[in-house]
Amino acid sequence: MVFDGTLYRHKPELGSYGIKPVDILYMTRFWPNDRSPSALGRLPRESVVRQLAREASAKAQPVVIDIEHWRLDGGDKQMNTNLARYESVLRWMRNEAPGLKLGYFGHLPMTAYGWSIRGQGSRAYRRWQIENKKRGALAPLVDAIYPPLYTYFPNQRDWVRFAIANLREAHRYGKPVYAFLWPQYVERNNQVGLQYLPAKFWRLQLETVRKYADGVVIWGGWDGKHGGPATWDETAPWWTVTKQFLRELQHGQETDLH
Repeated sequence: MVFDGTLYRHKPELGSYGIKPVDILYMTRFWPNDRSPSALGRLPRESVVRQLAREASAKAQPVVIDIEHWRLDGGDKQMNTNLARYESVLRWMRNEAPGLKLGYFGHLPMTAYGWSIRGQGSRAYRRWQIENKKRGALAPLVDAIYPPLYTYFPNQRDWVRFAIANLREAHRYGKPVYAFLWPQYVERNNQVGLQYLPAKFWRLQLETVRKYADGVVIWGGWDGKHGGPATWDETAPWWTVTKQFLRELQHGQETDLH
């Protein structure tokens, strides 16, 4: 399954390509008026959360909750406190709209690029698995897992190792796994940040997720320089590759990852 999580302006009707909509609820939706550190350190207002649940229910789309600032990697006390916060948001939304299909962006498993590519027998990898197991308390409360498999570096072999390891860990929670992909390098890379991936690299990412996940959410389309949605480019290489990938999906064609 392929979902559209992009923010582009003037994009075409993607449903005609077999791409399904997904409702991403960003942090700003939960704290619409006050995003001060003190406000973000507390639960959002219950009435706001319930209103979001009603609005999402009317759309009848899978919901991805994007609240990232409650950290789960600062020791057991902080983890337990913030897990309880994440659980409260889910409980309010389900109580208001029981039919919603809910998941959190990025928390299951812990996104740890360096640890995940070390190899399963390494100390770092085992430590990462321990952290992921602790977060598992959240898994029974969600309907799907949404790990971000964004691109930090141009090394394609390391990206594949990172992606497969994260998807393997994600599947351990026993829920469908829909990976987030972004056809640009993450902005934190000072050399290539926000550049679009080479077409072959993007194709490799789509094929890797096709093989190891239940689906993909394509994200992107935010203009970091101007602070708003970017304009859709129908001729962009990533989109050309994606359309070919979708045609092959529709015809059930197998492709070679190599």
